[in-house]
Amino acid sequence: MAFSKSIKKGQIPVGCQLCEGGNKIEWKCTDCNLLMCSRCKDGVHLRIAKDHRILNIKEIGEHEDSLDSFVFSDLKCQDHPDQSCSLYCKTCSKVICLKCIIKVHNGHTFIDEEELNDRKEKLKEGQNNVQRNLWKLSSEKDKRNTLEVYENPKTKHIKQGILDQKTKLHKAVDQYADRLAEDVDQHFGTSEHEENFKIDKVIQNMQMKSKALESIITSRDFTTFFRDFDQLNVSLNEEIPKETTTISSMPNFVPGEFTMLNFGKLEHSKGLRDDHSKVAFKVTNQWTTELENVHIIGRCPDGTLWMTDNINKVFLHIALEDDNVKVLSRMCSIKIFGLLIDISGNIIVSTLKTNLKVINESTKKLTNSVFDTTPFITTHIHITKDQNVLISARSSSGRRSLLIEMDGAGKVLTVYENDSTSSPLFTQPYRVTSTSYGNIFVVDSLDKQFRGRVVVIGKTGNIERIYSGHHDVNTKGNPFTPIDILATPSDNILVVDWMIHVVHILNSDGEFISYFCVNDIGIQYPHSLALSSSERIYIGCGKFWGDPKNFRAKLYEIECYGI
Repeated sequence: MAFSKSIKKGQIPVGCQLCEGGNKIEWKCTDCNLLMCSRCKDGVHLRIAKDHRILNIKEIGEHEDSLDSFVFSDLKCQDHPDQSCSLYCKTCSKVICLKCIIKVHNGHTFIDEEELNDRKEKLKEGQNNVQRNLWKLSSEKDKRNTLEVYENPKTKHIKQGILDQKTKLHKAVDQYADRLAEDVDQHFGTSEHEENFKIDKVIQNMQMKSKALESIITSRDFTTFFRDFDQLNVSLNEEIPKETTTISSMPNFVPGEFTMLNFGKLEHSKGLRDDHSKVAFKVTNQWTTELENVHIIGRCPDGTLWMTDNINKVFLHIALEDDNVKVLSRMCSIKIFGLLIDISGNIIVSTLKTNLKVINESTKKLTNSVFDTTPFITTHIHITKDQNVLISARSSSGRRSLLIEMDGAGKVLTVYENDSTSSPLFTQPYRVTSTSYGNIFVVDSLDKQFRGRVVVIGKTGNIERIYSGHHDVNTKGNPFTPIDILATPSDNILVVDWMIHVVHILNSDGEFISYFCVNDIGIQYPHSLALSSSERIYIGCGKFWGDPKNFRAKLYEIECYGI
């Protein structure tokens, strides 16, 4: 993909009249007078107008004489065979010649060829509107079908979550009920048993004393009677031991109130937000670099940065100071299309070769890494939370585009190229990032006019969602031009829309959250994104084609609010 310096002025090409997406026109319907792209021809027009005649625009010149060729002069007058017709008599509903006007149709209402053509154009315009409306309805239906395909697995996941919560709740209730029952047994079992044992012992002593009294009362041995009388008389005055515990009644069981919040609730996605006012970016620092463009930024573990300007082929290792940029190392005559720095500090880059390179900063030399994608040319690279490497690649002819996932040893784990219907996932993958959940976000370049989209690949390897910009800021005149992408620590996704100075914010599923016009805080033509050591965001900017030759690109540190 070319950068800003390659932009040149030129004529604005006519886009497809059905999808109005700026797609290249290749076909014309001679019945509707519509210009359309191949996608709309096959997917829309022929589905709703099977009998219409459609020509490749390259053939229109050969058939031009036959298109819209109905004119009055092509017909001979029925009453005057030597005369060509020139008018339509509305009064008589008949095509006539000039002689007919004088002899028969004097004073009648006529329609000439100019008015005929005007009416035909109005009908064609109306038909174009009908076709566009049909395309919009068809697109809406396709979107709903796509949403249904996306939501069905999600519905299954949600229902399983509810059932799992139900099981957890049953288990928790059983455990809590068992604990309550144990408390009841402990309070009214063990303690009462001990007190009953004490009482039984006193009763036993009293019974023995009663038998002794009975024995002496009935005894005829006076010597024994008077000997034991004093001792027994004292024991008769002993009181029953006082109770050592208070007998308490059983406490009541008060059932708790069950509420839906105790179990859980269905919560709508945080995406699709209508109010963007809560999202804001604030510049906390800025630096002027010696580069004209900051195309890629990579942050080292020590907080220093690597930056590349591919137009001027400069690759810098820098340290950011309060007011200036300190250059630690410089490499020239090198283009870097992908850059990552692993946890060991190794600098791994893509240079449009079939093997990623490792840079030795001290010797300024590049050596082959373990990441070999032969026969495909590498473009961008990204390291996931699992320390796997995602590599966007393409064939040398450009006909195949794919995404390759490798482990740290260079072993291929997954190749993303086609979906379950064997359709290509990408046109030209340009930038890659991923979330902690495992979704992969790919900036997919569609053409040399910088138009693109963000493709979200799920764990199944299929497209979960496509984001093509927001209607508030992206129009036919201001298309979606994504050039870099970054996953934040909160798993939101930032997408740089560089031509209109906008950063789009998506959630981890690729749903739109908001956007922010960074031009409002002085940032123009943002090119690159990176996380700072304080989890703020670096935004590197680039040069526009009309900027002066001595232009110096800015690097900004920003703080994000509301995302």
